[in-house]
Amino acid sequence: MPYLMHIGFDNTRRLARSVYYFEYNGIRYKLIQNRRPSADVLLVICNDNEFKITEERAFTTAGEFLSALSWQNNSRVKLTPIGGPGIPEGYTLRQATCNTFTFQKVPFAGHVVGCSIHTIPKVENQNQRMALILNREALSSNNDYLSFLFYWQILSITGNNPIGWVNKVFRKHRSKLYINEDELKYIDFKGKTIGDYFNDDRRHAIAHIKRIGNKTTLDFDTLEENREAAVSTRVVAEFAKYYINYELKLDKKLYLVKRCNGDQFPFYADESCLAKYRCKIAYPNVNPLKFMKKHKISQKDLN
Repeated sequence: MPYLMHIGFDNTRRLARSVYYFEYNGIRYKLIQNRRPSADVLLVICNDNEFKITEERAFTTAGEFLSALSWQNNSRVKLTPIGGPGIPEGYTLRQATCNTFTFQKVPFAGHVVGCSIHTIPKVENQNQRMALILNREALSSNNDYLSFLFYWQILSITGNNPIGWVNKVFRKHRSKLYINEDELKYIDFKGKTIGDYFNDDRRHAIAHIKRIGNKTTLDFDTLEENREAAVSTRVVAEFAKYYINYELKLDKKLYLVKRCNGDQFPFYADESCLAKYRCKIAYPNVNPLKFMKKHKISQKDLN
């Protein structure tokens, strides 16, 4: 029996429309932006005779899309399956409405509006996919220690030595890292390189409360430790962004378009596809810059 799967997700960057239709990696979704405090949802029809999409594939593909959206908009995104009703054969996404709800799960991160889903990064391999998932989970976490571990995992996703890589980037490409130099004074490096500090005084200290010898242990209820945790997480996040951009080479884009002829359902296409087929931008009336001007939102408000 066909099933209208509801995939709930939080998104701290509010979109310019309440409803979007799109096809990503061969699966068609309906995105509904609910009113707060309910989470938003992706609707997808599973187990029907026409497309034969399984719940697992629908959820995995939705996770990849939301990871890419989180990276593009720098938004906190958290997804969870929330069930859904059975539906008759022939039921379409146009008829579908959200009838299963859940509350938001990510912490409040300001009120940014007018964002879009029109452009997202193109995920070309498993390393890029896993890096975006870890980045999404790090952003959506409300715990600096957990976020640090996710960001640190990104730095070793290709099997390299993250300690040496961090030291090299900090030494040779520091200008490409958006690090507040004044914040670094809150970090006690104890004479170590930044890579060794991240690995020993952060990664291992977080994972192991009791340590042998004179190795660093964490006292969570001190002002100094809380400041150091927040600053070190922000710094390692910049290394993770650099790693994704320059090491994993996440530099290609997908665009939400519709074919000028034939099937008008919006889908994501890369530049090679746009050159091959006649396409037009989906939802052309939605322009984030015009939206900002209409609602008197400055770029400063988004920072």
